[in-house]
Amino acid sequence: MKNLDKFIEELKNTLGENLLSVIAFGSQANVEDAKSNLNLMIVTNELTAENLYDISKPVKKWVKGKNPIPVIMNRDEWYSSFDVYAIEYADIRENYRIIYGEDLVPTICINKYFLRLQCESELKNLLLKYKNNFLMNVKSDREMKKLLNNVIKTLLVIFRSVLRLHDSAVPYRAVDIIEFASNYLSFNKIVMSKIAKVRYENEEYTKQELLFIEAELVKDIQNILKQVDVMHF
Repeated sequence: MKNLDKFIEELKNTLGENLLSVIAFGSQANVEDAKSNLNLMIVTNELTAENLYDISKPVKKWVKGKNPIPVIMNRDEWYSSFDVYAIEYADIRENYRIIYGEDLVPTICINKYFLRLQCESELKNLLLKYKNNFLMNVKSDREMKKLLNNVIKTLLVIFRSVLRLHDSAVPYRAVDIIEFASNYLSFNKIVMSKIAKVRYENEEYTKQELLFIEAELVKDIQNILKQVDVMHF
């Protein structure tokens, strides 16, 4: 990937020995010819405002190529964040590629207590956001479809985490994640699968489906939250 190689060279030239590791993670991590949407984590030994200033130009060029803003942290932040970012670190551990430097991923230690706690926190935030957006956009099919796309993206992250809490395999396809998660959580599989198929498989909603799903989802998120709240590991 030409743009990636150039970006790494610019980071090396700017940060020198301070650059500890560059890690690709997420769905595109192991796609050698990925053209865009590549998630990167940049880990340095030290990280100052001056360092951020120095790498701002190459980072802007990288983002201009339709890539997310890289996650940037120093070594201490990497090791001290396993508790508060348990979901994110679990995702990284499952699908990553070292682009440059030291492989820090084997040092990741996920405590199920913190993983469950973050699932609960994410669900509460999701429920709050969904209700607020429902109030503002319920009469706009276009806005509600966008909202449902965002909801299923977050729920899939939580479903993957619930599977990891139960030491289950985590499939790749959204509909398979939903199917596996239903072994440990009670929710409306028809609703969840339909939202996933619209987002990831280009299906469409009928008017009746959209109205039903909009209302059912409030109850479903509340129900999932109650179940995650009482899980113990």
